Parts: sequence; structure tokens; C-alpha cells
Amino acid sequence: MIDLAEYFGDRDLARATLVRYIQLKHSTEAPNKPWPASGLENTITGFAKRYKAILTASVKTGRLPTLEFLFVSNRPISQAVTEAVENAAKGIAVKPADLKKLETYTGLKGAKLADFCKVLKLEGRHDALWDQRNILFQDVSQYLPDADVDAPTQLKELVNRKALSEAASNPSIERMDVLRALKADEGRLYPAPCLIEQLSDAIPRKQEGDLIKAIVRAGNRPVVVHAEGGIGKSIFATRIHLGLPPGSESVLYDCFGNGQYRSATGYRHRHKDALVQIINELAGKTLCHLLIPTSHAGAVDYLKKFIFRLEQAVSLLRAKNPRALLCIIIDAADNAQMAAEEIGEARAFIRDLLREQIPDGVRIVALCRSHRQDKLDPPPNALPLELESFDRDETAAHLRHAFPDASEQDIDEFHRLSSKNPRVQALALSGGGTLAEILRELGPNPTTVEKAIGNLLAAAIAKMRDEAGAVGKTQIDSILSRFLQVAPMLQRHCRNLCWRRDSLKSWWRSRSLRKRCRSSIRSTGVMSSFSACNLHLKRAFVPSAISMLPNLP
Repeated sequence: MIDLAEYFGDRDLARATLVRYIQLKHSTEAPNKPWPASGLENTITGFAKRYKAILTASVKTGRLPTLEFLFVSNRPISQAVTEAVENAAKGIAVKPADLKKLETYTGLKGAKLADFCKVLKLEGRHDALWDQRNILFQDVSQYLPDADVDAPTQLKELVNRKALSEAASNPSIERMDVLRALKADEGRLYPAPCLIEQLSDAIPRKQEGDLIKAIVRAGNRPVVVHAEGGIGKSIFATRIHLGLPPGSESVLYDCFGNGQYRSATGYRHRHKDALVQIINELAGKTLCHLLIPTSHAGAVDYLKKFIFRLEQAVSLLRAKNPRALLCIIIDAADNAQMAAEEIGEARAFIRDLLREQIPDGVRIVALCRSHRQDKLDPPPNALPLELESFDRDETAAHLRHAFPDASEQDIDEFHRLSSKNPRVQALALSGGGTLAEILRELGPNPTTVEKAIGNLLAAAIAKMRDEAGAVGKTQIDSILSRFLQVAPMLQRHCRNLCWRRDSLKSWWRSRSLRKRCRSSIRSTGVMSSFSACNLHLKRAFVPSAISMLPNLP
């Protein structure tokens, strides 16, 4: 008597949170004739049989999921039947004749009958078959970016196949079945996950509070937070949510992706990647409908669905707290536009997003390097906010996290030599050694990010050369000499490499590595170890690029 069972949480009955058993009845001859009790006898009897079997099994397993038994029809349900079931569930007196029928159909009495009636739902007057087809089309379209007329048909065919005898061994329909019918998979639902490291010990910035207040007060104006390389834009992006009003939500989208943004398999600048990722993260928070990408949808299709879902999400948030905001944070937004231009595309998603009319209660925050703000082509009303370098107190906190006994003079010197740049400071501290050694390596003049990388690499080369030994040096020299042979090729084709940081890419393009390696050869007559080189190169390249180096001819 059960046409369909819906399992929520898990396909296993013992682990499911809700199981809904459904019987469907459609009538074309008498669509307006109410269902009498006698017409529902077999349905109620079948439901009760299943209900009692589950109760018996739960005694052994100790686990009983929430149950629902649902009868659905386009015909109305007799008022006498619905009143009898509702009153029995509430423990209210039921007409003797109607009560007798329920007890006979179910084989239950008293409290047990009341418990069963609580999970029995009788729904009549559902839409007719043709209307149901139209509703299916409308419902499916809510989850797709474009009007895919084939999608409802594919879902209908999926259900038909599972209802046939050929699927008797596996009649269930799961998430992957639905996605495949819609020509998608789970990977396409979350095509560009955030790879920004969440630092639990990040140095709080003095500017942080003022910048977030400005974001909150920005209204419908898009916000562009800009700074030079290494100032801490990504870390600030991870902390914006901390200062939003109570009840707010945020999504952080990572355009850089540890350098994968320039890889064909890791693009993050397209509308179908960025907007789908953001939407489905919101859907994961039950704030809006899921969005399933399709092969034919264009940028405008994705933008329309994106704006609609922003409206859904902020409406739900503000229903609970009128001051709540939905904040969409786009880190390394300039890299998205750069990636688009490199493959001949005029606009990344961020350019279009910054010019959209955003719903009230939504904040769009894009972060980029100061000299690349024009890459975003922001509208005239955009609000620019600059994230500044560390002040002395922030440098002191950073240095004393590694060296608690650092003197005031040490702090002044570290602040000056690092050019107040958090990334330069982090790179210097990551090399280990004493504080005096770190200051000596940074000096004698203030250091840029690119120079800091080169100095640390040179120091690693010198250290590994000293530790290699005579035999090891010969092997290491061979490896690095091969690297030098391909350095010009890598220089010419560096767009095909994935960089962990933009500063590393700039440093490579400046040929610092090549110059330093050649300098080492001239001054020592030998090459240092591949291990030393790899120590810093693996921060710049994806592992596959590094693994290729020993095999080069």
C-alpha cells in the first residue's frame, strides 16, 4: 500500500531522522468526489501494519525515527474521516461509528491508536496531473540557472525507471541519482572551495573595528578593501564576520585558491564557479535554494539566480533579527580579473557583481591590491577602504609571539627592516634562528616581500651547502644545474605555473632566483642542494611542478 518512502538523514531506517511513507491516488473520473472511510480502508490498514512493524523493530534497536504516513490525492477527503483522525490524535471524543472503523482498520485502540493518528496525514484536493507537470517544471527551474526544459523530463524518467521491475534490486533514488539526471555531480555544486588558512593566532588589527563599521554602514554601496602585497588582506577577510551585527551571516570566497586560479582545472573567476560556490554555501546554511549548474547557462543567468538567492537569504536572516546583514566577501578579487584576461575573457564575475543592484541588508566586499583597483572596474559609488601596514604595537605583538623577551630596540629594528609588512615579518620569523640572526638577515636596509623571499632562499642555500658534504654536493649540483637550464623556459611560461602568493610570482619574474643561484656558483664554485631550493620553491609552486624538476633533461 506504499508507493513511495522518503528517508531523511540516512537511507537506513535505524539512522534516519525522518521517514515518510506515501500513497498516491489520482482520479480522472471523479476528481471532486470525497474519499469515504471505506475507500481509505486498505490504505489505513497498510499504513498501520507498517507502523506496528517499525515499533516492534525499534524495541530491539532502541532507535525510532520520526514517522509520517501520508495519503495524497487530487480528490477531497471526507470531512467525517479527517475529523475522526484529528480528534483521535488529540484524544478528543470520536463518534462511535467512526471510532469503530479506525479501530477495525488499524487494529489499535486507546493511546496506541492516538499515537498512530498523530503520524497519519490525509491530504486531498492536490493539483491534477497536467498541473503537477507544470509545477514540476517550475520547481526544478528554481534549482537551475536557466530554463532547461529537459531537466523535468529526466527526473520523471528517473522515477519511472526506479518504479519498474528492472530496478527491483535497487529502487531507491539518492542524491547522486538526481544530480546525474540533471547532468551534474557534487563537485560541480562546490567548484571553488575556500583555501584561505584560518589563523587562530592572527594579530588583531587596530583598523579592524573601523573598517568593519564602515562596511556595515556602506548600505548598498559595494566596498573595495585595498592594500599592498603582504599587508594582511586575506587574514582581514577571515575576520570581517566577527564585527557584523548579531544574527548576520557571511560567505568568504577565495579567488586565489593557493595559486590554482590560473590553472584550467582550478578556475575561480567565472560566474559558474564563483556564484555557484557562494550560493551553495548559503544553501548549506539553509538560507536559500541550492543552485545546480548547467552546461548552457550564461553569466546573466547565474547573476539573476544569485541576486534572487541573496534576497531569500537576507529575508530569512532579518525575519529573526531586523539588523542582521548578509556579507559576501571576495578575497583576491583582482586575481579573478587577471585570470579572465589571461585567457581572453573580458570580465570576471567580480566586475559584474560590483555593478549589480544588491538587495537591502546585503554587503559586497571585494579585496585587492591597491594598484589593481582598476581591474575591478568598480562603480563610482563604490566605497574604497585602505588596510594599512602594521603599526609598531602590531609589530611588537607579532615579534613577541615568537620572541617574548624581545626588547623595545629589537621591535623598532624589526619594524623598520620589515617595512612594517606582516608577510615580510612572517617570512623572516618562519626561517628560525635567533632574533639577532633574523634582524641581520633582514638588514641593513628595509626589505620588500620579494627581497625577503630571495634572502631567505639564499640563506637556505648556504646552509644546505654547508651540511651536504663532498659527495652530496656533486649530486645536488647536478640537480640545480638542470634547474638553471630550464629557468629561462619557466620564466617565459610562468603563466602556466600555480603560485602560492602573488609576491612569489613577482619575485620569480624579477629573476632573483636565477641571479642568486648564479651568484652562488661564481662565489663557491659549487651548487647548493635541491632540498634547500625546494624548501622555498614549494611555497611558490604546486607539488607537481616541483616533482618535475629532477627529471628534466
